Amino acid sequence: MNPLNRKFVLLAGCATLILFIILGSSLFLINKQRNQLFEISSYKIYYDEPSRAVVKEMSRYPLVIIEPVYYTKKQIAEIQENGTLVYGYINSMESDKWNEELFRQFEDQDFYRGDHGERVYIKKWDAYLMNMTSDHYRSTLLEEIKNQIIDKQLDGVFLDTVGDIDDYFIDDPKEMGRQQTGLIQLLKELESRQISVIQNWGMRTLQKTAPYIDGFMWEDFQYSEIMMDDWSRKWMKKTRRLAEDYEIEIFTVSEKEKRKSEQLSEDQGFIHYYAPRGYEEW
Repeated sequence: MNPLNRKFVLLAGCATLILFIILGSSLFLINKQRNQLFEISSYKIYYDEPSRAVVKEMSRYPLVIIEPVYYTKKQIAEIQENGTLVYGYINSMESDKWNEELFRQFEDQDFYRGDHGERVYIKKWDAYLMNMTSDHYRSTLLEEIKNQIIDKQLDGVFLDTVGDIDDYFIDDPKEMGRQQTGLIQLLKELESRQISVIQNWGMRTLQKTAPYIDGFMWEDFQYSEIMMDDWSRKWMKKTRRLAEDYEIEIFTVSEKEKRKSEQLSEDQGFIHYYAPRGYEEW
């Protein structure tokens, strides 16, 4: 082959590759439903049992994230009357002992085991670290999502504690990969049922789950802590890039430095929530 023909073949190959990438991205965007979270300008998180007055006031927000076990289908419908989106809390990588009805359903294989075969107890939250590679565990979570999210007709699920995958397995890449794979299997099941998902924390895991979620939450988004921390600034850029590539809405939460934290979040195109009293006070 003469040099001119070789050059032509090389250029044609490059053009084909670029076209393939563009078409692949276009197909992804076509297949992914429009993200309902793009209409959100503000939101509120509330995990305590609601009073009648609180249920009524919730309808004033574009989005509320709640603990669904405290609500009836009728209450959810009342909150949604004016177009409020309601997402329900589901603990993904931890099992709370307070939720006795759900806790009783787990089998031995569902709990993650430490180096000596013991269950990993998280004292701060009175909870256990769970094993996302367990088929039974994922099935139990899906059943809980059916009972609390689908049957009560919420608009989506808020998957908390995904960040545990990053935190607990940072020094064990193989196990991190296994837990991430299990999580993606769960997300694919939710996607097949057209259930919208907001993932809480887990920056490294987000790089793999991004195609399957509509929202990502970054708690502890305090201005000073982020601006003085190279890791946080780096991940802020990566998170923004992933949000653009996969059409994900990013939510941030701070407990202090309200004005500066809010401004930093808005500058990134994120949606901020200031929660100085936590999530159990209305």
